[in-house]
Amino acid sequence: MKKKILLLLGISMMVLVACTNGESTESKESSTSITSTDSLSETVKSTKNMEERTITFLSGVDDKNQIKGDKNNFYALKGVAEGFDKVTAIIEGTAIDFRNTDQLWQFDFPYRGPSVETKVTFTTDSTVKYGQTGIDLDSLNPKSYVTVTFIPNKNPEVEEPSAIVNEGEKHTFRNEENEIVEVITITNIEVVDADPELNPLGEKLLKVELFYANEGTKGTYMAPNYYSALDSQKCHLPLRYSYFWLKEILPGESFTDIIYYDVPSEGPYTIQFFDGAWLDLEEENDL
Repeated sequence: MKKKILLLLGISMMVLVACTNGESTESKESSTSITSTDSLSETVKSTKNMEERTITFLSGVDDKNQIKGDKNNFYALKGVAEGFDKVTAIIEGTAIDFRNTDQLWQFDFPYRGPSVETKVTFTTDSTVKYGQTGIDLDSLNPKSYVTVTFIPNKNPEVEEPSAIVNEGEKHTFRNEENEIVEVITITNIEVVDADPELNPLGEKLLKVELFYANEGTKGTYMAPNYYSALDSQKCHLPLRYSYFWLKEILPGESFTDIIYYDVPSEGPYTIQFFDGAWLDLEEENDL
């Protein structure tokens, strides 16, 4: 009888150990499965966060973050910056423009580009101010900006200005609806040796001196990128953004300043502001 009881007890212990081992193995496998799933989830989440940006382009920009100029080297892109009121454009560390977003957080950016490939960075970082220079992209949150490469049309068509005068003469631009009267004189256009501190593309720069007067009844703003410089082939010269200014001009006020352009091509050069242009007399006479 004792043998039967001991035998039955031994069998029961074996079954109990087997069951315990089974539960342990199953629990271990389940734990491993959960750990693997969590790890995969974190990886996917991390990758997704890396890919997320505050700016997404809706049109104009391809999947390589490139945009190509049209027949006039005019670029037009549209994007969305959900949750942000403003998007600022940066070229060579200078905040050259900004766009307010609409009720859908969308913005557009029409841009008359130069004849050289140009990188433009768009950011939602509120610490970046229009006209600010010396901006280090590494100091910004990587998710707050996207850089787009603007690729020019090598043989653009250029619309001729409606009025051309020589350097030293003035143009008057009127917008009577807004009570704006701008009197602008390009006083001097000349090619000079490049200052290394301006980070030029070559050894020469086109130096443009201007005089601006606000003869209207409303204040205006003025900056170098309001103007364009064209070479003899009617291609736009790259603006040297390392020398940049932004001015508010109240009625009755005036100022003088300088604009610099890189000169990858030959003159004579013309300076344009809206539909008016100034011709470089010295370059014209030298040909």
